[in-house]
Amino acid sequence: MSSLQIQPLQLDPNGFRINCCSFQQDALITAGQYQYVALYVPQPRGGGGGDPTGPRVTCIGRKPVNGADWEFIYFDDYIQTKDDGHNVISMGISGDGIIHLAWDMHGDEIHYRCSVAGLAPARVTTTETAWTVDSFSSVMNYLPSDTTNFTFSEITYPRFQTVDNGDVLLEFRDGRSGLGDCCIYRFCSQSHKWNTVASPYIHGVQNNAYLHGFDYRNGILHVTWTYRDFVEDRVEEATHHTTAQAGPNGPENNHDLHYMYSPDNGISWYNTTGQKLSVPVDVTQDTLAVLIPKYSGIMNQEGQCVDPTGAVHVLGREYGRYYHYYKMASSTKWHKRKINNLEAKVFGARGKLVYLNDTLYGLLPLENHQFVVLGSKKVQGEYDSNETWAVVSQMSNLDGEPLYDRYSERLSFLQREATGDNRRVVLCTLDL
Repeated sequence: MSSLQIQPLQLDPNGFRINCCSFQQDALITAGQYQYVALYVPQPRGGGGGDPTGPRVTCIGRKPVNGADWEFIYFDDYIQTKDDGHNVISMGISGDGIIHLAWDMHGDEIHYRCSVAGLAPARVTTTETAWTVDSFSSVMNYLPSDTTNFTFSEITYPRFQTVDNGDVLLEFRDGRSGLGDCCIYRFCSQSHKWNTVASPYIHGVQNNAYLHGFDYRNGILHVTWTYRDFVEDRVEEATHHTTAQAGPNGPENNHDLHYMYSPDNGISWYNTTGQKLSVPVDVTQDTLAVLIPKYSGIMNQEGQCVDPTGAVHVLGREYGRYYHYYKMASSTKWHKRKINNLEAKVFGARGKLVYLNDTLYGLLPLENHQFVVLGSKKVQGEYDSNETWAVVSQMSNLDGEPLYDRYSERLSFLQREATGDNRRVVLCTLDL
């Protein structure tokens, strides 16, 4: 097996899991000479301080890529109190070295802050901006624009994605579970302002799209998702902003795997066969990749990656087993194969797929706080549906959903300890 290092980072707050959630994009990023992490910690301080049962604050840390010593900044100007696992923190870094943070949203207005330019340079530099809280803005409830600032009232699941010219895309759901739209806004790394790309680019029609991923590779933006059908649960219209950890609009209403791609950073979209779609895309258009029935145990927002050839890989589950769905770059056909017949608990913690060094890795939570990393290689350019995935590493006492560093050349991911009131978020690194 490969060499494994596990480094404790911060004390994890009690309550519903709010660190290490599959839909954070991203919580761990390598840029230039540093690796960065964004977390919630108990107020007033992490690293062993604060009450894990009390309110939380956000923090951001950095360490040298080849080092181990973290420097953390704590944001005490915003106290997070809602015990809801949807209200995660996500981070992006634009090519001008600006760090972007969005957090604490489950059908809420946006909570956004950004750093000064150059705080996280993309290249190694001998001149550094001070790593202090003063290098970040105050909390904004809008995205700053050249004209009218963009405000929102019902945002969930913020995702950041950097594109080739250094601009950053922000993707999120606008609306409620089972009844929302997907939107994209773009931060210009030259003007330092936000602009609309498509609001929405996926329109919910008595459903909403739950993304498995929002990935950019070789100039192409790739999106896969499952639809969740809406179940009416509103007693009266005035309650439409009410949110909760769980309700009738849950994963049992998920179905199917859909896919589309964009060659122009989210403006126009095409399906698997290359047919141009009408934006906003909705369920009536031909985006179906794999038919997966409702009530089959399919989870939303599991995992997606795109390998260097442009092949798209999706992690999912059906009837209590993990599956790998994929489409090779030169093909219009989708395939699926079971992953070692491993049990994937219905509504259990979600995993990820990572492609590194010509190998596809599965980061898979198992029963009883067990966790496994598996590897699979192509044979003569194809995957074998009967292949046994090789065990790369096995771990225990972990119950988070792994969040890997999509911008690193190493297999590095966040997890969290499973037990105890003083459980911690940990950084796992595998030398492959």
